[in-house]
Amino acid sequence: MKMKRWLSLLMAFLITAVYASGCSSASKDSTANSTFGNATEASQVSETTKPSEGNTGEVINLTLWHNRAGSAGEILEQDRIPAFNQGLGAELRINITPVYQGDDIISKIKAVSQANDVKNLPDLIQIYAGDVEYMSTVPYVIPMEEFIANDPSFDMGDILSQLINTYTFSDVLYSMPFHASTLMFYWNKTAFAEAGLDPDKPPATIAEMAEIAPKLMKKEGEAVTQYAITLGIVNNYLNHWISGQGEYSFLGNNESGRAGRMTKVTFDENGTMAKFLNEWKKVLDTGAVQYVEEGNQQRDEFNAGLSAMVVCTNNGLASIKTMSKEMGFEFGVAALPKVDPNDTGGVCPGGSSVYILDKGNQGSIDASWEFVKYWVSPENQYEWCMQSGNIPVNAKTFDLPEMQTFIAEDPYYIEAYNCMMASHPKVQEHLSPAKPAFETIFKEVGFQFSDGQLAVDEAVALMAEQCNAALDEYNRANPIN
Repeated sequence: MKMKRWLSLLMAFLITAVYASGCSSASKDSTANSTFGNATEASQVSETTKPSEGNTGEVINLTLWHNRAGSAGEILEQDRIPAFNQGLGAELRINITPVYQGDDIISKIKAVSQANDVKNLPDLIQIYAGDVEYMSTVPYVIPMEEFIANDPSFDMGDILSQLINTYTFSDVLYSMPFHASTLMFYWNKTAFAEAGLDPDKPPATIAEMAEIAPKLMKKEGEAVTQYAITLGIVNNYLNHWISGQGEYSFLGNNESGRAGRMTKVTFDENGTMAKFLNEWKKVLDTGAVQYVEEGNQQRDEFNAGLSAMVVCTNNGLASIKTMSKEMGFEFGVAALPKVDPNDTGGVCPGGSSVYILDKGNQGSIDASWEFVKYWVSPENQYEWCMQSGNIPVNAKTFDLPEMQTFIAEDPYYIEAYNCMMASHPKVQEHLSPAKPAFETIFKEVGFQFSDGQLAVDEAVALMAEQCNAALDEYNRANPIN
C-alpha cells in the first residue's frame, strides 16, 4: 500500500509540474459600462496614436515583467508573446520581451520604484489581483481608464464586469485584466458511489460536507488511505467563504480595502469569521480532514485518489482530467459549498492584471496600450485560455465558433465562468496593505484552531488582534495622505 501511495503521489507531482499555473469591487456598483470620471486631469495618454504613426522606423522594444510559472509561463513566453511580436507587433514595429520575476515580483517593483530607478522599470507589469492597492501608490503607473477614455476604438463593455471591480481601487481602474480564475469544488464521483452517496450530488454547503465526510474516509487498520477532503484554513479560501456570505460581506473596513485604505478588520464585528469557523468545525470533528496549508498538495492528494473532495481553482481542471483517467476515477465540478444555504454572494474573481508604466517615453506608452488591447482581444483570449485553462476576460471570446465548439465538448470548463459571473460584483478578494502578514496570521491561527488548540471565539479574537496590529504597523509607516 505504501508503494502504491508513493507511486500515486509521484504521478500527481509530475502532472502538477506540467500544468502548474497561479491563481486572486469597486466602492460603488461599477459595471463594465461605467464612465471613468476620476482619471488624472493631465493625462499622459495620446489620443489613439499608433506607434507606427510618426516614428522613424525603429522598433519600439518593451519589457513585460510577469509571474507566470510552469506551463502558463511557457505558453506566455513561447507562444502568445511571439504571436504578438510576429503579427501585430511586426506591423506596428513593437517588440515585447517577457521577463519572469517570480512570486516576489511585487517586492522587485517596490525596490525599483522606491529607488526612482526609471531605467530598470518595466514598460508593463503583470501581477496578482490583491496588489492593486499598492500599485495605486506607484507614481509611474498610468491608470488604465485614461487609455480607455482616450481611445474610442476600445469598448470596455466587452471586458467582464466582475473583473473591472477587481482592478478598481477608490473608483479608479488602474489595470487591465490579464487572466481570470476562481475557486471551484471538485469531487470524486467514483468514491461517492463506493460510499453509497449519490455521485451526481455534490454538497451545496459546508454542513453537507460534514454529513458525508465520515462515509468518504477509508482506513486500513489505523492508516488512512482516503480522506474526505484535504484543506487548510488559508487566506485564499477565507476570501471566498467570508466575502460570499449573505448578499456579500467584507473582511475589513472600506469595503475590504477597495473603497480606500483598510485600517481595521471587520470579520470579528460582523460575525462572518465565527460563522465560517463554526461550520468548518463540523467537518473537522468528523476526523476525515487532512490538514494542508501549502502549495498544491491538496490537489495532488485528490489527483492520486487519496482524498475524495478538493477545493482549487479552475486552473487545476487540466491536471485533474488527466490524473482521473490515469487513476481510474470519474470526477465532477461544482460551485464552492456555501457557509449558509441562504448565501447568495458567490465567489471572488481571481487572477492577475497588467499595468502600464510611464518611463518618460510617449512612444513606449502608446505601444504598451496597443499590446494591452491585443492581449484582451477575443482571439488572443481564446488562444491563451485554451492552452492555460484560464477564464477569458473578454465576453466576446464566447461568441467565437471555436470557443462554442470547445465548451460543447468540455462542459466542465464553463462552470468556473458561470460561477464567477453569477457572483455579486462586490464579492472580491480583500486588499489589505498588510496582505503578507494576513496570510501568515490566517495560516498559523487556522492551524491552531484546526488542531483543537483554540475555540471559535478565541481564534476569531486572535486573528482580529494580530491583523489589526499588522494594519496599524503598516499605516504608521505609510500614513494615508
